Amino acid sequence: MTHVHFQPVGGAAGDMTLAALVAAGASLATITASLRSLGVAFDLTTERAEVSGVGALRAAVGYPEEHAHRTFRDVRTMIENADLSDRAASRAVEAFRLLAVAEGAVHGEDPEEVTFHEVGAVDSIVDVVGSCVALELLDAASVSCGPLPMGAGVVEAAHGPLPVPGPATLEILKGSRVRWTEETRETTTPTGAALMSAFTGGAFSDAAPPMTLRAVGYGAGSASLQSAPNLLRAVVGELEGPSGDLELLEANVDDAPGELLGAAVERLLAAGAPDAWLEPVVMKRGRGAYKVCALTRSGDRERLARLLMRETGTLGVRHHAVGRTVAERRRVEVDLPYGRCRVKVGSIDGEVFAVAPEYADAARLAEESGLPLPKVYSDARSAYESNGGRRE
Repeated sequence: MTHVHFQPVGGAAGDMTLAALVAAGASLATITASLRSLGVAFDLTTERAEVSGVGALRAAVGYPEEHAHRTFRDVRTMIENADLSDRAASRAVEAFRLLAVAEGAVHGEDPEEVTFHEVGAVDSIVDVVGSCVALELLDAASVSCGPLPMGAGVVEAAHGPLPVPGPATLEILKGSRVRWTEETRETTTPTGAALMSAFTGGAFSDAAPPMTLRAVGYGAGSASLQSAPNLLRAVVGELEGPSGDLELLEANVDDAPGELLGAAVERLLAAGAPDAWLEPVVMKRGRGAYKVCALTRSGDRERLARLLMRETGTLGVRHHAVGRTVAERRRVEVDLPYGRCRVKVGSIDGEVFAVAPEYADAARLAEESGLPLPKVYSDARSAYESNGGRRE
């Protein structure tokens, strides 16, 4: 299983995250193609940079001048309607949710109605969603990050001058380990904090899980720092141990509404859990409740267990090792008369036994075409089975 560990040497920002992942091997052309489905005009480029003698990439986003101030609801709809994998979309929505909750806390507003200024601009949307797409291209099943550095001083923002760290940055990082520096500038931006928190569940540690190193990439910031090179390093590797061996996290919860538990499942998935779900159970005195379950790799157990406790209010999480038999899986695309749909294909010893259209794609095509969802599913399976409709 592929793991990405971020080392915020000088700081973390959206453009630094995207640049580091591209430098580590994610295809810029493929990222750009995926981002086109967001429906906004932009130009994404990278350039070589050298910081303290270390070769890095610096990302830049160009776009026509616009005056749109998007709400969290606007951005979430944009992401959910884009042609993205479920995990990339989930991670991106989680990052913007963290930003919305933080901005709402700072300004006393409902997170759903928070109007983004800096982080609602096209460049921030491209940075956030592009970073999530880049993780998918690297096949990153899990992510970790070292404690984020906090600077000092004052930074100009849409609302006027703000203290550093920014109020939204500190709101996002509540409950997370950070480190303080003497830099009199912003070293971790709200977008950088939101991305790293969405990727890791907010559990930051310098200790990466044991893995076989595969690639390293450096993303460069634009400012010069006094105490450290302004770099974010992404280390990509393969986790040690059999890929089919996992641990199961479980917690019985009888005092939380269903919508909060559903959100907790989404947070666990966004933070790298291979799977998460709810099971109805009956507790003492016949009380109905739910068991919140999540699969995790050993290196992510404590991080995801803490996330589960924070999101549900449970005071303890059970965990035990589980094994699984894993089929070979791959994803292909099929062309339908009314659009393109991704299809998950499962096989054993080269024999295909499962063909499942990607729900997000099928639901979007059903809405756009007016066809029933079962019809889209049937068409996608038929297109896969016929040589003419199948594309890798």
